[in-house]
Amino acid sequence: MVHQQGDEDFYKERGFGKILGFGKKPGLIVVDMIEGFTDPSMPMGSDLTPQINKVNALLEIIRNKDLPVFFTTISYDDDTFADSGLWYQKMEGLKTLKAGTSAVNVDPRLDFRYGDGLIVKKYASAFFGTDLIARLNAQNVDTVIIVGCTTCGCVRATAVDALQYGYRPIVVEDAVGDRSLASHEQSLIDMRQKYADVLTTEKIITTVSAKYPKGSFTA
Repeated sequence: MVHQQGDEDFYKERGFGKILGFGKKPGLIVVDMIEGFTDPSMPMGSDLTPQINKVNALLEIIRNKDLPVFFTTISYDDDTFADSGLWYQKMEGLKTLKAGTSAVNVDPRLDFRYGDGLIVKKYASAFFGTDLIARLNAQNVDTVIIVGCTTCGCVRATAVDALQYGYRPIVVEDAVGDRSLASHEQSLIDMRQKYADVLTTEKIITTVSAKYPKGSFTA
């Protein structure tokens, strides 16, 4: 039976949607905010200006607290896109994400700095086939704040993998975006109930400001 009304109560009654909360040390993962996805003129792009503004606000507080920042990009360097596996057959737009082109660059409107971790991935999750786990563990990160795009794709895949690998995933609902509003909204519902905490930028800033004193994580 599909419950179209009262879904929140339906889930709550059955023990879904519990709060994981923040751990001892969070890090920020900015998922695929690259020109191939943030430029509406690109085949896989959409206007994510509001989300970019929210991400920059989060970057400011995260940097102020000396917490780690990781950006991800999708980039293919094989001329036949063999490094995209079957995904390329499913989603032909991946051909725009060619290494060395502007499409794989972090959107210049974002405060991307030298020293930020840059994770180059081939698939949806920021964890799959990358060294992200090693980077997180090296910096004692136990909580990942996830922003970027797309909500139903790479953001969701990253949140699910984060949980499976033992990290506390927190998805920032107004700092993630999608080509489809319906997909965006449904994915937030799914993640909130089963895989991650879902909070606003304002709530993240308030919590990080109060919970993590400046200088606590300075090397």
